[in-house]
Amino acid sequence: MIPVIDIAPLVNLCGGDSNSSKATSAAELENVIKSIADACQKFGFFATINHGVDAATIKDAWTASTQFFDMKSSIKQSVSMTDKYPYGYENCESLGVERSTSDANNTTQDTLSPDSKETFSLGPLNSELSNMPPRKFPLNASSNFAPATERYYSAMEHLAKILFKGLAMAQKLDDASWFLQKGRFDDGHQCALRMLNYPELQYQTDASTVQIRAGEHTDYGAFTILKSGGPGLQLQLSKDKEWIDVPHLEDSFIINLGDLMQRWTNDKWTSTLHRVVATDNNADNDRAGDGGQKLFKSARRQSIAFFVNMNGNAIVMPLETCVDETHPSKYIPIKASEHLIQRHNQSMMAKHKKKE
Repeated sequence: MIPVIDIAPLVNLCGGDSNSSKATSAAELENVIKSIADACQKFGFFATINHGVDAATIKDAWTASTQFFDMKSSIKQSVSMTDKYPYGYENCESLGVERSTSDANNTTQDTLSPDSKETFSLGPLNSELSNMPPRKFPLNASSNFAPATERYYSAMEHLAKILFKGLAMAQKLDDASWFLQKGRFDDGHQCALRMLNYPELQYQTDASTVQIRAGEHTDYGAFTILKSGGPGLQLQLSKDKEWIDVPHLEDSFIINLGDLMQRWTNDKWTSTLHRVVATDNNADNDRAGDGGQKLFKSARRQSIAFFVNMNGNAIVMPLETCVDETHPSKYIPIKASEHLIQRHNQSMMAKHKKKE
Protein backbone atom coordinates (compact mmCIF):
# COMPACT_ATOMS: atom_id res chain seq x y z
CA MET A 1 0.00 0.00 0.00
CA ILE A 2 1.28 3.45 -0.87
CA PRO A 3 1.98 5.84 2.03
CA VAL A 4 -0.76 8.17 3.24
CA ILE A 5 0.82 11.44 4.38
CA ASP A 6 -0.83 14.11 6.51
CA ILE A 7 0.63 17.27 4.96
CA ALA A 8 -1.03 19.70 7.38
CA PRO A 9 2.37 20.86 8.75
CA LEU A 10 3.52 21.66 5.21
CA VAL A 11 0.26 23.43 4.32
CA ASN A 12 0.47 25.50 7.50
CA LEU A 13 4.09 26.39 6.76
CA CYS A 14 3.00 27.75 3.39
CA GLY A 15 0.20 29.82 4.93
CA GLY A 16 -2.61 27.57 3.80
CA ASP A 17 -5.63 26.15 5.61
CA SER A 18 -5.29 22.46 6.44
CA ASN A 19 -8.38 22.47 8.69
CA SER A 20 -5.99 21.83 11.56
CA SER A 21 -6.00 24.14 14.57
CA LYS A 22 -2.82 22.61 15.97
CA ALA A 23 0.38 24.62 15.61
CA THR A 24 3.09 22.99 13.54
CA SER A 25 6.30 22.01 15.26
CA ALA A 26 9.68 21.61 13.58
CA ALA A 27 9.61 17.89 14.41
CA GLU A 28 6.21 17.42 12.76
CA LEU A 29 7.35 19.18 9.61
CA GLU A 30 10.53 17.10 9.55
CA ASN A 31 8.48 13.90 9.78
CA VAL A 32 6.32 15.00 6.83
CA ILE A 33 9.37 15.80 4.70
CA LYS A 34 10.97 12.47 5.55
CA SER A 35 7.75 10.65 4.67
CA ILE A 36 7.62 12.44 1.29
CA ALA A 37 11.27 11.60 0.56
CA ASP A 38 10.77 7.93 1.43
CA ALA A 39 7.58 7.68 -0.65
CA CYS A 40 9.21 9.30 -3.69
CA GLN A 41 12.17 6.95 -3.53
CA LYS A 42 10.29 3.72 -2.87
CA PHE A 43 7.00 4.22 -4.71
CA GLY A 44 6.89 7.43 -6.75
CA PHE A 45 3.34 7.62 -5.35
CA PHE A 46 1.74 8.83 -2.13
CA ALA A 47 -1.66 9.99 -0.89
CA THR A 48 -2.18 13.30 0.90
CA ILE A 49 -4.71 14.17 3.56
CA ASN A 50 -5.33 17.55 5.24
CA HIS A 51 -4.26 19.14 1.97
CA GLY A 52 -6.09 22.43 2.49
CA VAL A 53 -8.22 22.34 -0.68
CA ASP A 54 -11.75 23.62 -0.07
CA ALA A 55 -14.32 20.81 -0.15
CA ALA A 56 -16.83 22.96 -2.05
CA THR A 57 -14.28 23.61 -4.81
CA ILE A 58 -13.77 19.87 -5.24
CA LYS A 59 -17.50 19.10 -5.16
CA ASP A 60 -18.36 21.79 -7.73
CA ALA A 61 -15.69 20.57 -10.14
CA TRP A 62 -16.81 16.99 -9.71
CA THR A 63 -20.44 17.90 -10.39
CA ALA A 64 -19.46 19.93 -13.45
CA SER A 65 -17.41 17.00 -14.77
CA THR A 66 -20.23 14.51 -14.28
CA GLN A 67 -22.76 16.79 -15.98
CA PHE A 68 -20.42 17.41 -18.91
CA PHE A 69 -19.77 13.75 -19.66
CA ASP A 70 -23.50 13.02 -19.45
CA MET A 71 -24.19 15.52 -22.24
CA LYS A 72 -24.71 14.58 -25.87
CA SER A 73 -21.70 14.09 -28.09
CA SER A 74 -22.22 17.25 -30.14
CA ILE A 75 -21.74 19.40 -27.03
CA LYS A 76 -18.72 17.46 -25.78
CA GLN A 77 -17.08 17.54 -29.21
CA SER A 78 -17.64 21.26 -29.74
CA VAL A 79 -14.12 21.75 -28.36
CA SER A 80 -11.98 18.78 -29.37
CA MET A 81 -8.30 18.00 -29.01
CA THR A 82 -6.34 18.52 -32.22
CA ASP A 83 -2.71 18.68 -33.32
CA LYS A 84 -2.79 22.44 -32.73
CA TYR A 85 -4.98 22.47 -29.61
CA PRO A 86 -3.72 19.91 -27.05
CA TYR A 87 -6.72 20.36 -24.75
CA GLY A 88 -10.49 19.93 -25.06
CA TYR A 89 -12.43 16.70 -25.56
CA GLU A 90 -10.79 13.38 -26.45
CA ASN A 91 -12.19 9.85 -26.60
CA CYS A 92 -9.63 7.77 -28.51
CA GLU A 93 -6.35 8.24 -26.65
CA SER A 94 -3.93 5.30 -26.48
CA LEU A 95 -1.52 5.46 -23.54
CA GLY A 96 0.22 2.12 -24.06
CA VAL A 97 0.21 -1.07 -26.08
CA GLU A 98 -1.14 -3.21 -23.27
CA ARG A 99 -4.92 -3.56 -23.26
CA SER A 100 -5.65 -6.96 -21.71
CA THR A 101 -3.39 -9.08 -19.57
CA SER A 102 -3.81 -12.66 -18.42
CA ASP A 103 -2.82 -12.93 -14.78
CA ALA A 104 -2.52 -16.69 -15.15
CA ASN A 105 0.46 -16.66 -17.51
CA ASN A 106 1.44 -12.96 -17.38
CA THR A 107 1.13 -12.57 -21.15
CA THR A 108 -0.02 -9.39 -22.87
CA GLN A 109 -1.82 -8.71 -26.13
CA ASP A 110 0.31 -6.35 -28.19
CA THR A 111 -2.50 -4.19 -29.56
CA LEU A 112 -3.00 -0.46 -29.82
CA SER A 113 -6.71 0.09 -29.29
CA PRO A 114 -8.06 3.24 -27.65
CA ASP A 115 -8.47 3.40 -23.90
CA SER A 116 -12.09 2.96 -22.81
CA LYS A 117 -12.43 6.48 -21.48
CA GLU A 118 -13.20 10.05 -22.48
CA THR A 119 -11.52 13.23 -21.26
CA PHE A 120 -11.74 17.01 -21.24
CA SER A 121 -8.57 19.04 -20.69
CA LEU A 122 -7.94 22.66 -19.78
CA GLY A 123 -4.67 24.55 -20.14
CA PRO A 124 -3.10 27.47 -18.23
CA LEU A 125 -4.91 30.77 -17.78
CA ASN A 126 -2.07 32.95 -19.03
CA SER A 127 -1.69 31.90 -22.66
CA GLU A 128 0.79 34.68 -23.41
CA LEU A 129 3.30 33.77 -20.71
CA SER A 130 2.83 30.01 -21.06
CA ASN A 131 2.92 30.12 -24.86
CA MET A 132 -0.03 27.76 -24.91
CA PRO A 133 -3.39 28.25 -26.70
CA PRO A 134 -6.10 30.31 -24.94
CA ARG A 135 -8.69 28.32 -23.04
CA LYS A 136 -11.80 27.08 -24.83
CA PHE A 137 -14.99 25.80 -23.24
CA PRO A 138 -17.72 23.62 -24.79
CA LEU A 139 -20.63 25.38 -26.43
CA ASN A 140 -23.94 24.96 -24.58
CA ALA A 141 -22.33 23.28 -21.58
CA SER A 142 -23.86 23.95 -18.16
CA SER A 143 -23.39 27.48 -16.82
CA ASN A 144 -21.25 26.26 -13.91
CA PHE A 145 -18.80 24.28 -16.03
CA ALA A 146 -16.29 27.05 -16.79
CA PRO A 147 -16.23 28.72 -13.35
CA ALA A 148 -16.10 25.40 -11.48
CA THR A 149 -13.22 24.03 -13.54
CA GLU A 150 -11.30 27.31 -13.36
CA ARG A 151 -11.65 27.47 -9.56
CA TYR A 152 -10.44 23.90 -9.28
CA TYR A 153 -7.51 24.63 -11.59
CA SER A 154 -6.50 27.58 -9.37
CA ALA A 155 -6.75 25.43 -6.24
CA MET A 156 -4.49 22.81 -7.83
CA GLU A 157 -1.96 25.51 -8.76
CA HIS A 158 -1.80 26.50 -5.10
CA LEU A 159 -1.49 22.90 -3.90
CA ALA A 160 1.26 22.27 -6.48
CA LYS A 161 3.29 25.14 -5.02
CA ILE A 162 2.94 23.67 -1.53
CA LEU A 163 4.05 20.25 -2.76
CA PHE A 164 6.97 21.75 -4.68
CA LYS A 165 8.26 23.20 -1.40
CA GLY A 166 7.91 19.81 0.26
CA LEU A 167 9.77 18.13 -2.59
CA ALA A 168 12.56 20.72 -2.45
CA MET A 169 12.99 20.13 1.27
CA ALA A 170 12.88 16.37 0.73
CA GLN A 171 15.76 16.79 -1.73
CA LYS A 172 17.61 18.95 0.87
CA LEU A 173 17.87 21.90 -1.50
CA ASP A 174 19.13 25.11 0.07
CA ASP A 175 16.03 27.02 -1.06
CA ALA A 176 12.61 25.50 -0.32
CA SER A 177 11.25 27.64 -3.18
CA TRP A 178 13.82 26.37 -5.68
CA PHE A 179 11.22 24.82 -8.00
CA LEU A 180 9.13 28.01 -7.77
CA GLN A 181 11.79 30.42 -8.95
CA LYS A 182 10.91 32.79 -11.79
CA GLY A 183 11.24 31.09 -15.14
CA ARG A 184 10.98 27.63 -13.60
CA PHE A 185 7.43 27.53 -12.22
CA ASP A 186 5.58 30.84 -12.24
CA ASP A 187 2.58 32.26 -14.13
CA GLY A 188 4.14 30.95 -17.33
CA HIS A 189 3.81 27.30 -16.36
CA GLN A 190 2.14 24.79 -18.69
CA CYS A 191 0.00 22.81 -16.23
CA ALA A 192 -3.00 20.93 -17.59
CA LEU A 193 -6.20 19.88 -15.86
CA ARG A 194 -7.88 16.78 -17.20
CA MET A 195 -11.32 15.47 -16.30
CA LEU A 196 -11.72 11.76 -17.03
CA ASN A 197 -14.78 9.56 -17.42
CA TYR A 198 -14.63 5.78 -17.71
CA PRO A 199 -18.18 4.81 -18.73
CA GLU A 200 -19.86 1.68 -17.47
CA LEU A 201 -19.11 -1.22 -19.80
CA GLN A 202 -20.54 -4.69 -20.29
CA TYR A 203 -18.64 -7.49 -22.03
CA GLN A 204 -17.88 -11.20 -22.02
CA THR A 205 -14.56 -12.26 -20.53
CA ASP A 206 -12.86 -15.14 -18.77
CA ALA A 207 -11.96 -15.04 -15.10
CA SER A 208 -8.19 -14.68 -15.67
CA THR A 209 -8.34 -11.54 -17.84
CA VAL A 210 -7.85 -8.04 -16.46
CA GLN A 211 -9.67 -5.51 -18.60
CA ILE A 212 -7.55 -2.40 -19.16
CA ARG A 213 -9.25 0.99 -19.19
CA ALA A 214 -6.12 3.14 -19.41
CA GLY A 215 -2.96 1.47 -20.65
CA GLU A 216 0.20 1.33 -18.59
CA HIS A 217 2.18 4.56 -18.78
CA THR A 218 4.16 7.13 -16.84
CA ASP A 219 3.23 10.79 -16.63
CA TYR A 220 5.72 13.09 -18.28
CA GLY A 221 5.60 16.30 -16.25
CA ALA A 222 6.97 17.07 -12.79
CA PHE A 223 4.16 15.33 -10.90
CA THR A 224 0.41 14.75 -11.02
CA ILE A 225 -2.29 15.57 -8.48
CA LEU A 226 -5.16 13.10 -8.87
CA LYS A 227 -8.64 13.23 -7.38
CA SER A 228 -10.06 9.73 -7.81
CA GLY A 229 -13.70 8.72 -7.64
CA GLY A 230 -13.15 5.05 -6.96
CA PRO A 231 -10.83 2.03 -7.21
CA GLY A 232 -9.13 0.85 -10.39
CA LEU A 233 -5.78 2.67 -10.36
CA GLN A 234 -2.78 0.36 -10.14
CA LEU A 235 0.97 0.91 -10.07
CA GLN A 236 3.86 -1.38 -10.90
CA LEU A 237 7.10 -1.34 -8.95
CA SER A 238 10.10 -2.24 -11.10
CA LYS A 239 11.54 -4.75 -8.62
CA ASP A 240 8.77 -7.36 -8.72
CA LYS A 241 6.64 -6.35 -11.75
CA GLU A 242 3.43 -6.97 -9.79
CA TRP A 243 0.51 -4.57 -10.07
CA ILE A 244 -0.46 -2.93 -6.77
CA ASP A 245 -3.90 -1.42 -6.16
CA VAL A 246 -3.81 2.25 -5.18
CA PRO A 247 -6.37 2.70 -2.37
CA HIS A 248 -9.31 5.02 -2.84
CA LEU A 249 -9.55 7.53 0.01
CA GLU A 250 -12.47 9.96 -0.09
CA ASP A 251 -10.84 13.16 1.18
CA SER A 252 -7.40 12.78 -0.33
CA PHE A 253 -5.31 13.40 -3.41
CA ILE A 254 -2.99 10.87 -5.01
CA ILE A 255 0.40 12.32 -5.94
CA ASN A 256 2.59 10.55 -8.49
CA LEU A 257 5.93 11.72 -9.80
CA GLY A 258 6.45 12.31 -13.51
CA ASP A 259 9.34 11.76 -15.88
CA LEU A 260 10.75 15.28 -15.40
CA MET A 261 11.08 14.78 -11.64
CA GLN A 262 12.84 11.46 -12.19
CA ARG A 263 15.17 13.25 -14.59
CA TRP A 264 15.77 16.06 -12.08
CA THR A 265 16.66 13.57 -9.35
CA ASN A 266 18.91 11.49 -11.62
CA ASP A 267 16.66 8.44 -11.11
CA LYS A 268 16.88 8.76 -7.31
CA TRP A 269 13.12 9.22 -7.35
CA THR A 270 10.83 7.19 -9.57
CA SER A 271 8.25 8.00 -12.22
CA THR A 272 6.25 4.84 -11.70
CA LEU A 273 4.36 2.88 -14.34
CA HIS A 274 0.62 2.87 -13.67
CA ARG A 275 -2.66 1.92 -15.33
CA VAL A 276 -6.43 1.83 -14.75
CA VAL A 277 -8.37 -1.45 -14.78
CA ALA A 278 -12.07 -2.21 -14.81
CA THR A 279 -13.73 -2.93 -11.47
CA ASP A 280 -16.82 -4.99 -10.64
CA ASN A 281 -20.19 -3.29 -10.73
CA ASN A 282 -22.81 -6.03 -10.60
CA ALA A 283 -23.52 -9.48 -9.20
CA ASP A 284 -24.07 -10.60 -12.80
CA ASN A 285 -20.29 -10.67 -13.09
CA ASP A 286 -20.50 -14.11 -11.51
CA ARG A 287 -22.89 -15.40 -14.15
CA ALA A 288 -21.50 -17.51 -16.98
CA GLY A 289 -22.07 -16.26 -20.50
CA ASP A 290 -21.43 -17.65 -23.97
CA GLY A 291 -18.55 -20.06 -24.43
CA GLY A 292 -17.97 -20.50 -20.72
CA GLN A 293 -17.05 -16.85 -20.32
CA LYS A 294 -18.62 -14.56 -17.77
CA LEU A 295 -20.68 -11.44 -18.23
CA PHE A 296 -18.71 -8.57 -16.73
CA LYS A 297 -20.16 -5.18 -15.91
CA SER A 298 -17.60 -2.57 -15.01
CA ALA A 299 -18.35 0.35 -12.75
CA ARG A 300 -18.32 3.87 -14.06
CA ARG A 301 -15.18 5.60 -12.83
CA GLN A 302 -14.38 9.29 -12.79
CA SER A 303 -11.31 11.25 -11.81
CA ILE A 304 -9.72 14.68 -12.19
CA ALA A 305 -5.99 14.87 -12.85
CA PHE A 306 -3.82 17.97 -12.61
CA PHE A 307 -0.58 17.54 -14.52
CA VAL A 308 2.06 19.81 -13.01
CA ASN A 309 4.22 21.05 -15.87
CA MET A 310 7.00 23.61 -15.63
CA ASN A 311 7.53 26.79 -17.64
CA GLY A 312 8.36 25.87 -21.21
CA ASN A 313 11.86 27.33 -21.09
CA ALA A 314 12.75 25.76 -17.74
CA ILE A 315 15.92 23.72 -18.09
CA VAL A 316 15.71 20.28 -16.53
CA MET A 317 18.93 18.53 -15.55
CA PRO A 318 19.97 16.43 -12.56
CA LEU A 319 20.10 18.34 -9.26
CA GLU A 320 23.45 18.84 -7.57
CA THR A 321 22.15 16.90 -4.56
CA CYS A 322 21.62 13.87 -6.81
CA VAL A 323 24.98 13.80 -8.57
CA ASP A 324 28.38 12.73 -7.22
CA GLU A 325 31.30 10.52 -8.20
CA THR A 326 29.32 7.39 -7.44
CA HIS A 327 26.19 8.68 -9.20
CA PRO A 328 27.23 10.64 -12.31
CA SER A 329 24.63 12.58 -14.27
CA LYS A 330 22.50 10.30 -16.48
CA TYR A 331 20.73 13.03 -18.43
CA ILE A 332 21.61 15.97 -20.66
CA PRO A 333 19.80 19.28 -20.10
CA ILE A 334 16.45 19.66 -21.86
CA LYS A 335 13.79 22.36 -22.00
CA ALA A 336 10.59 21.29 -20.27
CA SER A 337 8.53 22.29 -23.33
CA GLU A 338 10.63 20.14 -25.65
CA HIS A 339 10.02 17.15 -23.42
CA LEU A 340 6.25 17.79 -23.34
CA ILE A 341 6.07 18.20 -27.11
CA GLN A 342 7.91 14.93 -27.66
CA ARG A 343 5.52 13.03 -25.41
CA HIS A 344 2.40 14.72 -26.78
CA ASN A 345 3.45 13.91 -30.34
CA GLN A 346 3.94 10.28 -29.35
CA SER A 347 0.37 10.18 -28.03
CA MET A 348 -1.05 11.81 -31.17
CA MET A 349 0.90 9.42 -33.41
CA ALA A 350 -0.60 6.46 -31.55
CA LYS A 351 -4.08 7.88 -32.11
CA HIS A 352 -3.51 8.45 -35.83
CA LYS A 353 -2.03 4.96 -36.22
CA LYS A 354 -5.22 3.47 -34.82
CA LYS A 355 -7.38 5.48 -37.25
CA GLU A 356 -5.44 4.30 -40.32
